Amino acid sequence: MAAALLVGLFCAIAWLFATEAGLHWALERAQRETGGKLAISGVRGTLASVVTIEQLRFLADGTRIEAREVGGHAHLAAALGGRLVIEPLHIASLDIEIREGGERLSSPPALPFGLRLGSVEVERLRLLRGEAVYTLRKLRFAHLALGTLPPGVSAEGSFELEHERYPLSGNLVLGGTLERLETHLALRQGDIAADARAVLAPFRPQHLVSLDASASPIDLARFSDELPQAALSLAVKATGSDRGLQGTLSLTNAAPGPLDQRRLPVASLEARVASRDLENATLEELRIALAGGGVLEGRGTLGAAGFQGTVKASRLNLRALRSTLRQTALSGSLEVSLAREAQSLRGTLAQEGMSISAEAVRRGDTVEVHSLRAAAAGGELSGSGKLVLGDPPTFSAKLVFARFDPAAFGDYPEGSISGGATAQGALATEPRIDLQWSLANSTLLEQALESRGSARIAGRRVLQADAEAKLGASRATARGGFGTPADKLAWTLDVPQLEDYSDDVAGRMKASGTLGGTWAAPEAVIAAQFEALELPHGFEATRATANVAGSLARHEGRFTVRTKDNEAGAEMEARLRGGFAAGTWSGELVSLEGRGKIPVSLRAAAPLRVSRLRVELGRLEASLGEGRLLVRELVWSKERVASSGEFTALPAQWLVAAAGLSERLRATMLLDGGWSLTAAPALDGMLRLRRASGDVVVLDERPIELGLQSVALDARFTNAGVGARLDIISRYATAALAGQLGRDPGAGVIGLGRDSPLFMQGQLELAHARLFAQPLLGDARFDGRVSAELQGSGTLGAPVISGSVRGDALAFDYPPYGVYLKNGELRARIEGDTLQVERFSIQAGEGRFSATGTLPLRLAEGNAKLTWQARNFGLLERPDLRLVTSGEGEASFDGKRLSLSGELRADRGHLEIEGDRVPKLGDDVVVAGQTRPGPKQKAPLPINLNIDLDLGTNLTVHAKGLEGKLGGRINLATSKEGELRAYGRLETINATFFAYGQRLQVDPGVLVFDGPLDNPTLQITAWRRNQAVEAGVQVSGTVLAPRVQIVSQPAVSEGERLSWLVLGRAPTDATKADLGLLQAAAGALLARGDSMPLDRRIARSFGLDEVSFRGSGEVQDRVLAFGKRLSDRLYVSYEQGLGTVASNLIKIDYALSRRWSLRAETGTSSGGGLFYRFSWD
Repeated sequence: MAAALLVGLFCAIAWLFATEAGLHWALERAQRETGGKLAISGVRGTLASVVTIEQLRFLADGTRIEAREVGGHAHLAAALGGRLVIEPLHIASLDIEIREGGERLSSPPALPFGLRLGSVEVERLRLLRGEAVYTLRKLRFAHLALGTLPPGVSAEGSFELEHERYPLSGNLVLGGTLERLETHLALRQGDIAADARAVLAPFRPQHLVSLDASASPIDLARFSDELPQAALSLAVKATGSDRGLQGTLSLTNAAPGPLDQRRLPVASLEARVASRDLENATLEELRIALAGGGVLEGRGTLGAAGFQGTVKASRLNLRALRSTLRQTALSGSLEVSLAREAQSLRGTLAQEGMSISAEAVRRGDTVEVHSLRAAAAGGELSGSGKLVLGDPPTFSAKLVFARFDPAAFGDYPEGSISGGATAQGALATEPRIDLQWSLANSTLLEQALESRGSARIAGRRVLQADAEAKLGASRATARGGFGTPADKLAWTLDVPQLEDYSDDVAGRMKASGTLGGTWAAPEAVIAAQFEALELPHGFEATRATANVAGSLARHEGRFTVRTKDNEAGAEMEARLRGGFAAGTWSGELVSLEGRGKIPVSLRAAAPLRVSRLRVELGRLEASLGEGRLLVRELVWSKERVASSGEFTALPAQWLVAAAGLSERLRATMLLDGGWSLTAAPALDGMLRLRRASGDVVVLDERPIELGLQSVALDARFTNAGVGARLDIISRYATAALAGQLGRDPGAGVIGLGRDSPLFMQGQLELAHARLFAQPLLGDARFDGRVSAELQGSGTLGAPVISGSVRGDALAFDYPPYGVYLKNGELRARIEGDTLQVERFSIQAGEGRFSATGTLPLRLAEGNAKLTWQARNFGLLERPDLRLVTSGEGEASFDGKRLSLSGELRADRGHLEIEGDRVPKLGDDVVVAGQTRPGPKQKAPLPINLNIDLDLGTNLTVHAKGLEGKLGGRINLATSKEGELRAYGRLETINATFFAYGQRLQVDPGVLVFDGPLDNPTLQITAWRRNQAVEAGVQVSGTVLAPRVQIVSQPAVSEGERLSWLVLGRAPTDATKADLGLLQAAAGALLARGDSMPLDRRIARSFGLDEVSFRGSGEVQDRVLAFGKRLSDRLYVSYEQGLGTVASNLIKIDYALSRRWSLRAETGTSSGGGLFYRFSWD
């Protein structure tokens, strides 16, 4: 019996698990146990193998779960342990719908057995809640398990969210129990990554126990083209309890910026959120940091009735919102109310000199802007409006300007605008709007402004437009309509002075035209004339015209320009024909004609296509005077730039003008060459230039012709960079330069920038420096051979130059100063930014000057230092100025001041100083029509000077009657203020001084320097020796305040001293002729030390050589004599007697030699004679 029972039990189990009937029986029993909540159809398979179900449906407590095409394999061995294990499990479609009103469980359901699913695949999962539908694709779970006691949960899988524009992928990890479910969700949408960790209590009133979520970077522009760009990082943290939900919200923006630059002007947002029932929430500690330093702080409440809160602004910077607005620090409060019945916004922001306020309310379908006011700089803009949200919506608005200055609010033109504008109408599918405006008593750009007009907009038509505006002398009008083929809008524009509106353009413009057609196919006629036009880079045109006519799809234009400059053609005319469609202008350059010194002519029409992302020019062939230009290809796009062609006899002056060097260079050179270049994105190709003829002139006070004979440039561009070679031959010098520039990754398409690696070698040679230097030096002459070998490394922005400089047979002559230097030699090395002078020497006379040291290539950086030495150096070799010196010292420059120090000795020399040759006006003379010059201020010397001068014993001086030698030592130095100072003593040696017809012995002759160089102390006395009374002239005091007196040994009266000095005898022994000499001597003393006696200066003022009183001669008694030397041998004089008997006499003296002369005279008496002259002491 027991055996039978066992066999029967075994058979029943076998029937249940191994037959499809057993499967159907088990599923039907499960459906009955659920009370009809579970419905299963289309079942195949057995419990011991694979089971497939076409449809499985479960409906209970407002929740519907429906699965289709379910397939899985149950493991019976696990069932013996009280668990249901299905692996793998595949579900083609799974819908979960959660309906409102379902009963919520307060505790997790008791599971009769454990469940473990492995290798779960769900092709599509739909979550439905109300009208919202969320679709997930390709759910994959490695495992999903539910325990019994306690009801634990464990799952790990991935999924994809289906969306037309923003598909989403994610990974989900579950753990914990059904009462306390731990979740970890990782999502990715494009570049955005989000991570959320949460603890959920599904069966408690407060489902959320804790939340920690973050997402970044979030760019709003990815979701809509109308949204600004941003780089947001979001962080949310929250905790839940029986008291409700509390949390924090943090949002940071790594790339804030103004809205007009498509940036979000928010730098960060922080807030604390609290809610008891999720129906009402309190927003606390709200803080929004704006770009530019502004802050918004506030609080508010959010519930079923709406939102109500207050926000306080501080240091709000309008420029942070829009870059054209002004820099501000506005503060104020904003009140926001968003109730069901009405919504309102009210607030005022203000700072010193500016305020902005607004008040708007919506009730039902009516939105009223009660007030809008912006005031600054004494002016304001105010307005109001109303919008009724009907069918169609209607509106009305009014703006009033009162001395409104746009510049007070931002980077806008300065002005003072007064007037008003009104608008009203309906905003239907075809809007109807009436506009009116009037501006008067206004200024803009410092010019008077007036404007008035009206227009009606009906759908896409502008009707009855009548507008005019005056700005200064400029005037614009527009009248008519636009929008249909029957409409015409006529306009005019007259601008007498373009320079009033642009610093780079000048001239007059007068234009007119009509606009017709439709918005989709507009047609226009434009005629514009320009006179005295001046454009950047020195371009000037006496007249230019532009005429364009046609539709957007097909039009033609003719442009002419007449220039002042004949080099590039005195008149140019161009014609273009084409049309605009699908964002591209397609057409051709029909003709191009230039008439002038270099005629330009297009040989055939050239195709041309222009779009926002691409420019393409077909084959263009033109004549340039006797030359030719051929452009085979020219294509520009974001991905590729390509061009190739060749040219002959291209004027180099065009390249000079394009480089903005017209004021410094003038070129008559013509160039031949060709190019083939492609950038996609790296630059690849070649460039070739050759001189065909002509030269380049450097424009200066004395223009310098470079004397070019050959110029050749070859450049090759590759992915690695560019290699180039330049060879120049002129009549002055030859130069050869070859090098390579590597690519700079940050330099864009061309690939050449400051960080491009540099390698360069070059040679420069001047065979005859005289040819190059002579135009620069004027009276001076420089000659010699100079060569240099250079090497370059580093980068283009920071090159490192090295090499050597060699000079031979160097010579420098400056004849006006007697400078003759020869046999010069230079050996120097270039190291970085310095020139190391290893050896420099040059010969003058029998001696040499030499120097070594360091010179910076950029002199302004300083660090210059030279050590110099002179030995028997004949610095000056003029007949009246000779100087041979020896010495040594140093010269340095720190970037601001030059320093000179050392010792210098005069080995021998000779100095001759003649009297003043050119008369000079006194300081008290003012020339009519000229401004009287103010007193000259001595400028400080820009050098630090410390030179010891030793005049030695072989320096002879001939200066204004002084003959002898000059010796002594002085120190020349500059003070801290830059004033030149001298310290030391100079004295004469064996010197004589010729005065009053006598040669006087100087004893002593001393100059003492103890301060300013031009005001030494004088200790000079010149004696007439070897007589009973030795008399002399003594000069004391300073150069600027000298004291002159006559002295004698032994002391005698002043008149007697003068007689002994001039006559060599006492006045009692003087004759009438002697008294004349004393008169001349007294005149010299009256001159107060001037180099010319008083009587001589009187004679010069009348154009004579002599005016004097004489006491002897053929005319008796005293005579007044006038004399004039007509040549070095012929002298004519006239004598008028001053005695009781009138007498006069004319004399003519002709010198045959130093001692023999002829004389003829007539007047009161006549006669002639031959004279022999000799004299003795």
